[in-house]
Amino acid sequence: MRRTTKTKIKERLVNITIDLLEHFYNAGGNFLTASISKKEAYRIFNSNYYQTYTEVPFAKWLYRLRDQGYVTYSPNSESIEFTFKTKLKLLKQIGQKIDESTKYHFLSFDIPEKLRKSRDTFRGAIKDLGYERVQKSLWVINKDVFEIVQAVAYEIGIEKYLVNIISAQSDIDGILDKKFTDISRS
Repeated sequence: MRRTTKTKIKERLVNITIDLLEHFYNAGGNFLTASISKKEAYRIFNSNYYQTYTEVPFAKWLYRLRDQGYVTYSPNSESIEFTFKTKLKLLKQIGQKIDESTKYHFLSFDIPEKLRKSRDTFRGAIKDLGYERVQKSLWVINKDVFEIVQAVAYEIGIEKYLVNIISAQSDIDGILDKKFTDISRS
């Protein structure tokens, strides 16, 4: 029973951390240059989390986020910078907030086997954004998220292996319409 309680507490802390990062991120700006002022982060933490979900003060949470690799900051700095790890963690939330496009955005990539770890990270990232697989190395989404995809690819060093295609019409539009309609219902 004690083990279950520890597991629940750990899960709650992870959920709070992700929720807090998302809150900070939304206040901080776009995907490429995500940062937030320490004052704003403090205000968000105290008004939304402190004493409601946790008794841990803001400074300790900030140290934890830094130690876990989610943020960087210097003691004299007035801002908190989000790391690539944070951006990857929040891709699903970021992708859900982007409006649907009238065009389909296809992504094809052929990443060599020697970069398997990067390829797996990239594949997970595009799935989190909402891409659906059409064929083995062809993916599609009905949102314009290629700037984010490029940033992720650049960050992990595989940008030269990508091809982005925007299609106003294709011979599989009916299949794609059904695929994305089924996703939005679930």
